[in-house]
Amino acid sequence: MNSFTSRGRGLLALALVALVAGWAFGQPALLAVGSLLALVPMIGAASVRRSRFVLGCSRVVTPSQFAVGGQAEVVLTVENGSRLASGALLLEDVVPAALGDAPRLLLDRVPPHAQRAVRYAITGGDRGRHRVGPLAVTVTDPFGTASITREFSATNPVLVTPEIVPLGRAGSSLAPGGRGETLFRSLAARGDDDVLPRDHRPGDDMRRIHWRATARLGNLMVRREEQAWHSSMVVILDNRASAHSGTGPASTFEWAVSAAASVVLHYQHLGWRVTVIDASGLVLVDAPASGIAESEPALQAFAEVRTTQAAMSPGLSVDLEGVSAVIAVLGRVSDDAARSLVRPTSGFAGCLPLDPAPTDHLRALGWRVSPWTRGMPVAEAWARIAPQQAGALR
Repeated sequence: MNSFTSRGRGLLALALVALVAGWAFGQPALLAVGSLLALVPMIGAASVRRSRFVLGCSRVVTPSQFAVGGQAEVVLTVENGSRLASGALLLEDVVPAALGDAPRLLLDRVPPHAQRAVRYAITGGDRGRHRVGPLAVTVTDPFGTASITREFSATNPVLVTPEIVPLGRAGSSLAPGGRGETLFRSLAARGDDDVLPRDHRPGDDMRRIHWRATARLGNLMVRREEQAWHSSMVVILDNRASAHSGTGPASTFEWAVSAAASVVLHYQHLGWRVTVIDASGLVLVDAPASGIAESEPALQAFAEVRTTQAAMSPGLSVDLEGVSAVIAVLGRVSDDAARSLVRPTSGFAGCLPLDPAPTDHLRALGWRVSPWTRGMPVAEAWARIAPQQAGALR
């Protein structure tokens, strides 16, 4: 949009006065002054209009993925493709409220066929996917009498993930992949001679047939390979809106998301397969054992999870076959909701409910329980339920 600045409008007003006075009083000098005053903003308007076709901009966000409370740097590069130097440039980038205030940056002058870069920071206030941009550039002529605003269409994606808290050594003394000595007692730690076969199902690989058990039982049996070679964990994230309080980063739901994500990444990096389900039984993450690079899908899923109005699903339909441990990160939970929780028939079951909680009822159901509050550090809450020795995991 092309317009005159306040200075340009002032010069045009003075030019009009001078022209009227010169014509009324027959003063050629005033007419000349008025014409000159009017010519300056007109030339300015023509020069900035030409900038519309030779101005280019680009944006780089580093990093494009960061945790809540973290920062990223945005670099805006402006290129002047004209043979003339530009006047002052006002850069206004669109930034979501979740990433901070929208910046207003001023460039004094960009030489012809040259580039200038400016930087500003954004801060992760809320989890989720956001977009930075588009950029609006306001160009003024060298005399500051006219301006034109050009809006660019390009935007950059930004992913804000939950805060990941280091959990230390609590519950970590296990061998990756479920081999060797493991804190979580399960079939994952059994040798091939101790494997518990199951009935053959359509689609099972014939290489998994357990011939010894097949001959003994008379039915086609297969090895439970997942149990034989992998430690497997299920994490339950309570995303019921009625179970949490507060909004934004200060809400109890954000604490629960951070705690669940920290547990998932902690054990993923230790070589565990981790499945995350929400209160309705929907699978949010089904992550194999991995290193840091393969944890991106889990981080992205936790970045986008939101609360729901649904109630806790009865029985939380999740296949616990081969699962060595279940971790439940809960909001406010009633006795009825507690009965909906599932746990493996053997192995470890840890529960972090929002205080106050029916701890006696949960313990009676076989859970190791420690209530939490919004001000409690995630690592401290986890340390209260994390297994310290193998004998404590029955």
